[in-house]
Amino acid sequence: MTVWQRKRFHVIFFYFNALITECWERTDDVHGFLGIPYNLASLAECQAACIDSKTCVAIDWEPSNAGKTCWILTLPYTGPTLHTGVISHYELNPVCSGKSLF
Repeated sequence: MTVWQRKRFHVIFFYFNALITECWERTDDVHGFLGIPYNLASLAECQAACIDSKTCVAIDWEPSNAGKTCWILTLPYTGPTLHTGVISHYELNPVCSGKSLF
């Protein structure tokens, strides 16, 4: 990969990450129900997996839970449950910045 290709990749990744970030509403210390666990390295990967699933309504991000850092929630949202630990619940807005993610 040339220097130009690396720079282009980083610009595209930064833009994609920013777009993903603005499409989520974060609530700390709560989680949803019946999530599907994934072991992903970053919040951005978890958010991208949710968007890729086409049926995801929210995610729970729990970086301290080894092997199950990302929880994809596909059932209709009924409200979060309080949780004592390092976890954040993210509601997906499928139409953000005036563009549909699906």
